[in-house]
Amino acid sequence: MVDPGRSRQQAGISRGKGTALDTDTLIAAMPGLGRARANECLGPMEAAMREFGITNLMRIRMALAQFGHESASLRYFEEIASGAAYEGRRDLGNTQKGDGVRYKGRGPIQITGRYNYTQAGTALNLALVSQPSLAAQPRHAFRVSSWWWREHGLNGISDTGDILAATRRINGGTRGLADRTARYNKAKALGNRVLLSGAAQPQAAAVATAAAPPMHVDSFSRRRNSRHADVRTWQTRMKARGWRISVDQVFGPASEKVCLAFQREKGLKADGIVGPKTWGAAWQAQVT
Repeated sequence: MVDPGRSRQQAGISRGKGTALDTDTLIAAMPGLGRARANECLGPMEAAMREFGITNLMRIRMALAQFGHESASLRYFEEIASGAAYEGRRDLGNTQKGDGVRYKGRGPIQITGRYNYTQAGTALNLALVSQPSLAAQPRHAFRVSSWWWREHGLNGISDTGDILAATRRINGGTRGLADRTARYNKAKALGNRVLLSGAAQPQAAAVATAAAPPMHVDSFSRRRNSRHADVRTWQTRMKARGWRISVDQVFGPASEKVCLAFQREKGLKADGIVGPKTWGAAWQAQVT
């Protein structure tokens, strides 16, 4: 993982102008974001995205849109309200006096409540319970929010491009959907410029151009309750491409969901069946 405290030159990152996420692209994706704040956030954000698998175009677009809306273009990593409204909210784990204010929303996703701070602190080895303000510091904030993102299934949702589902998972409703959608479309219009820089991209290119191995069956699907070696081979390949999928040799609901999303992304017939075209695209189509 790239140390967000090091310069790009020190970290060995080489990026061509306009070919990967940089300060100018981040500003373009985040209306109202100043250059100084963009420079402060870019390194920690990239590092956290890598750590928690927010690495393909669909996931990065969604993260830019949702992080951007929740934090007003990365300008606010701490909820403006006092947090008193969360006092006594047992559903948030706020069981002690002062928990509402102490554990108010922080970070680009603005995690809230003693429970979330405890879970994130344990997972990331951060003293968030005793020092909740850490979650508002960019070098920790992006890790906390990206961890929460992965743990709550946002990578899988992002792979489908479902802005509504992502919004509901984060917000519990549809507040700000129009702005989130506009931000998503802005990130989409930036094309490959939002991709992360460094070693991940050559690796992705190699994945995209590999030759497809032969299939041993004509096709497989959930409807057929397919369970065999070809399923495992396909699942392994899709996981290497950056999709969130278990390699268990069983073509169940999760595999079908990935298959459908992948077919839509690549302009294939979206039937949830892995036939020769979908199988071949898993090895030969560009990683996006």
